[in-house]
Amino acid sequence: MTSLARPRSGTARRLTTDLIYTPSAFVALAGLWIAVTPLVVDDVAGYPAWNDVTTGLLLVLLGGLRVVRPRRTAPLGVVNVVLGGWLIAAPFVLGFAERPLVAWNNIVAGVLVILFAGVGTLAALLRRAPG
Repeated sequence: MTSLARPRSGTARRLTTDLIYTPSAFVALAGLWIAVTPLVVDDVAGYPAWNDVTTGLLLVLLGGLRVVRPRRTAPLGVVNVVLGGWLIAAPFVLGFAERPLVAWNNIVAGVLVILFAGVGTLAALLRRAPG
């Protein structure tokens, strides 16, 4: 019986590898978008742009590391999930929820980061699991 954690066929191994690399690349792209949002959006008055720039650059860095060394950096996927949660909470915690454009931008990006980072981390952990 073949284990799900250690695929034996080339196709299964390639699929697992793609499930690690691709979501991490999308996390990095979402981070890039969040980082440049203050430059793109007009509605920045009363909006803490430093939060998006900092969080976005962290996501770019961590997503990039996950693409380069996916199995060794699996715990960083959990950090990405936490950063995605922060993106969702930030409009309410930092008080810019009344600015719908930037608030929804953060919320949607946060949901996508959580989904992509979760899939990438789960795939990396399953691939590392013994058996």
